[in-house]
Amino acid sequence: MKDGPSIVRIAALIGDQARAEILTALMAGQALTATELAGVANLTKQTVSSHLAKLLDARLIAVESQGRHRYFRLADRDVAHLLESLMGVAYRTG
Repeated sequence: MKDGPSIVRIAALIGDQARAEILTALMAGQALTATELAGVANLTKQTVSSHLAKLLDARLIAVESQGRHRYFRLADRDVAHLLESLMGVAYRTG
């Protein structure tokens, strides 16, 4: 299965605890800065920035600049639906 997108890569990105917390925080629909996400995930801003770069590279999140601030949000509805589905399965399977 060398052709097409790699679900293994996406699953690994989402499966990381810190990135899962970042993505979960963005599920509320509000765009957040790296500093805000660091507070939510209880991580340093530098660590969050590294995770955000990986999520951006995978196109799971998007960024918008406003003045000197950069606001991060989920890339699109497909990402939100994927996360909702995973959360539902996780809830049902304990």
